[in-house]
Parts: sequence; C-alpha cells; structure tokens
Amino acid sequence: MFTLVLATVISAASAANVICTDYGKDLGGGAGEGYYVRPVPTNCRIQHRGNFSPQFRIQNPMSDCRGGWRKWRNKCYHEHGGDHPWREGEQMCNRDQAHIWQPNDREEYQWVEQNVMRHNTWYWLGTICNSEGQNTNIAAFFTASGEDMRQIQQRLNARMHPGHHINNHSHPCMMSHRNNNSWRWQYHH
Repeated sequence: MFTLVLATVISAASAANVICTDYGKDLGGGAGEGYYVRPVPTNCRIQHRGNFSPQFRIQNPMSDCRGGWRKWRNKCYHEHGGDHPWREGEQMCNRDQAHIWQPNDREEYQWVEQNVMRHNTWYWLGTICNSEGQNTNIAAFFTASGEDMRQIQQRLNARMHPGHHINNHSHPCMMSHRNNNSWRWQYHH
C-alpha cells in the first residue's frame, strides 16, 4: 500500500522534487472540470517567495508527450528531479507548458507514484493556497492550474491532519512523499 502525504511550506528554504503535467488538449475542461475553471484569487501569495501568485496559463498544449514524459488519461507527466522551491518548480513546469501536478483522484496518484516518481522523497503538489485564511476547509483550496479542489476532494478523499491548516500566505503550498507509510491520505504542513 502506498501513502499520500501532503505538507505546506514552512520556511523559505523548503524544497522538493517536481512533477509537471499538462491537461492534454482540454484546457478549459468540461462540466466545470479541467484547468482554469477556478482561478487563484489575488490574495493568495507566497510571502517568503516575493509575494508570488501563479498566473501562468498554458497557451500551446502538447499534442503528444515529448521524450521523457509519460502519458496517462490524456495527460503528460514528467519528473524534474532535484530540490526546488515551489515557485521555481511551477516556473520550470510553465516553461514546459505545464503546471505542478495536483492529483485528481487516488487512481491517478497511484499511477504517478509508480510510473513517474523515481525517488522516495518529497514532491510538490499544485495546491497553492486557501483564500479564506487559516483553516482546514479543503474546498477553499486553490491550485496553480485553476482546477477545482471542491471536486477533486470528492474523489481524492484526503483530510487535514489534526492541528494543521493551509492559509493564503505563510503556509500556502503542499507536498506529497512517495512510499511513506507514516501517513495515509492526509494533508499536512
């Protein structure tokens, strides 16, 4: 059995590996799903990274996965190894016309963990902030890709670890640790 661990950035020195993904050719999504259906609010900023707020939108989606990218469910995935702060990881993905990966359900997470992640270490996820300030309401989370966390949460069924929260400035980003059996489907900072 595998583990999903999610954590927020605690300091400016935090770094992790990055999985980039595009959304195939369907950037607008359908039935309220896909990229850019729920844009990041302007009050979501990463204070310790120069008040960064992701605003990039894919303009030229991949027609096929490039070399080194893996395809599943019409999406392409690629691991950028090495430790990167969240902002630099998102910008690296943006240069590839992609965003930091946000798992949409448990099946996708399992596939990425087994087929894309190469290291038993921390990986950034695409969740950027909670616009309501400090709380544990997963439906209030936003992603760099504009995916709707309210719908994702219904499929992913993760929860906040007791006593932990996501906010809009000092604890905005989350991580996942590959093959860590200490946690099961819990958001953690």
